[in-house]
Amino acid sequence: MEEFSGAEKLSELYYYTITFTSAEKNIDAAQLLSKPAMLTMGGGALQQLADCKRVHGVVTAFRRISSSEDQSKYQITLQPFLSLLDKQFRSHRFFVNKSVPEVVEQVLQEHHLHDWEYEFNLKQHYPRREQINQYQESDLAFIQRLLAEVGIFYFFTLQEEAQSEVVHFA
Repeated sequence: MEEFSGAEKLSELYYYTITFTSAEKNIDAAQLLSKPAMLTMGGGALQQLADCKRVHGVVTAFRRISSSEDQSKYQITLQPFLSLLDKQFRSHRFFVNKSVPEVVEQVLQEHHLHDWEYEFNLKQHYPRREQINQYQESDLAFIQRLLAEVGIFYFFTLQEEAQSEVVHFA
């Protein structure tokens, strides 16, 4: 790895852009895109591995920057699995007699998130609505809109044993 940069914020998807070199000159994007990956950040060889920060996610962007005779330089973007919900666009659907947390949970389950990959830690009751509409938006944009409407924020933590992130709604 040559360098990386990234950002983590409340109620936004984290991202890390990672630049690396490889002796393999023609890495196929299909080998990496939407696949799990991990970035380990630490202070070098003397730092304990336990003290390192790890970020698990999926590769959402990939490009070759340059090539020389003996190696190629590539760049990937690492984001949470939740970012893949942006690829599922809906023209229209509706949910009847459900609360915002129930709708969000249903959308997460449709994308095969396990119940240990997300957690609701809500301090108030969110009433069921007669109807909630999703119109001309991705599943990610839809749940972000719903969460913002009712004041629920989200953030990510690492599930070390499972080597994946957990999204927390609060």
